[in-house]
Amino acid sequence: MSDGVVIGAGEAPPILTELHRGDVLESAHRGDVAVVGAGGKLIASLGNPNRLVTLRSAIKPFTAVAVLLAATQAGIEIDDVSLALSSASHAGADEHVAVARAMIAAHGLDPELLVHGRPSPLRAGSAGDLLQHMCSGQHLSLLLLAKALGVDARGYDDYAHPVQQRLRAVVGALLSVNLDAAPWGVDGCAIPTYAVPLRTAAEGARRWAHPNDAEVPSELRGALTRVRAAAIANPRLISGGGFLDTDLIRGGEGEVVSKQGAEGLCLVGAPGIGLAVKTEDGDGAARSGRVATVAALAAVGAAVASASSLDLHRTVRLPDPRGGEPLATLRPSAAFDALRR
Repeated sequence: MSDGVVIGAGEAPPILTELHRGDVLESAHRGDVAVVGAGGKLIASLGNPNRLVTLRSAIKPFTAVAVLLAATQAGIEIDDVSLALSSASHAGADEHVAVARAMIAAHGLDPELLVHGRPSPLRAGSAGDLLQHMCSGQHLSLLLLAKALGVDARGYDDYAHPVQQRLRAVVGALLSVNLDAAPWGVDGCAIPTYAVPLRTAAEGARRWAHPNDAEVPSELRGALTRVRAAAIANPRLISGGGFLDTDLIRGGEGEVVSKQGAEGLCLVGAPGIGLAVKTEDGDGAARSGRVATVAALAAVGAAVASASSLDLHRTVRLPDPRGGEPLATLRPSAAFDALRR
């Protein structure tokens, strides 16, 4: 991690998106972009591709690999919808809760051990059901990981717990980093989250999209292939209708994977490339990251950028409550011209 640069250090990153209200440039969002190609080579970037970022929920497809490997070794079968939900930051819709309940029933899991808490009642459509929490699929998979390892699941959120040790080992191998030496903190769902350079996160996305790539350790390829296939077959389980991850996977025609993390991190794996976008201000309104991600994909010539499923993410229009024309529009800045190859 010594080559990473922390947020706020060095020069300010470029402006990635701008919010225009009438004739006024009202807001601007800065950020960094890293695009890697074969062998993890950096092929394009904006700002600092070595900026340290916490992986947050973007790590979920990689933790699903650790769970699947341990379950397979223990003779436990996991179906594809459970793998997809294990990789998800879902909307808490009925379709997501149904899979979570099926995981509990199929594997004898105890939801009372979940540490992520209940979703905010302010979330649209949320009744505060424990399993509506966006991280319930991943956390249920961690209970399953404890079962596969033959250890008590209580305290699975502790950095020293065998579950967390196994996650660091497998995810570290998948990303080719030593997560035991990585800076870390506690995620919003109460489990450890680790920091890596942005370009490393991009390479993780590229490997997820190319599970048989030479850079992927051979012992992880089978599990990574299944996690990839599960996401592609079940895009609505990864997030939900109208969300960037679901719409990118839908538009990718079986070749694109995508996973966002909190604080403005977006990862995409597409044919030949891995992309990571980090909005420096954390993108609290969940607008800048998706606009910047689609703009970056278009700039580097990714075919998925033209998919109709992404039409709502190319720009974000803030509606007029009276039903008139949008009052403001968030759109990409001119910085992406420098990303074109």
